[in-house]
Amino acid sequence: MGEKQNQPFQLSSNASWKVDFQGSGVTSDGGLVLVRELDERLGLSELIEQHLTDSRGKNTQLPFADLLRQSVYSRLAG
Repeated sequence: MGEKQNQPFQLSSNASWKVDFQGSGVTSDGGLVLVRELDERLGLSELIEQHLTDSRGKNTQLPFADLLRQSVYSRLAG
């Protein structure tokens, strides 16, 4: 019970069915893709790393630039 099975599944039904994955065309953060592109093209993340200092000391898990970028993106996402 609870074991993962790595076997393909089979459907026994009408052979004229067509199964197509459309998930890659659907996203809840489509606008943020444009923001990320703008960020990368203008080099904003590099500017953050060059001009802002991290005063948190050595007890950190994530870089300051990543935290700031996430904060800005989340505000833009609403």
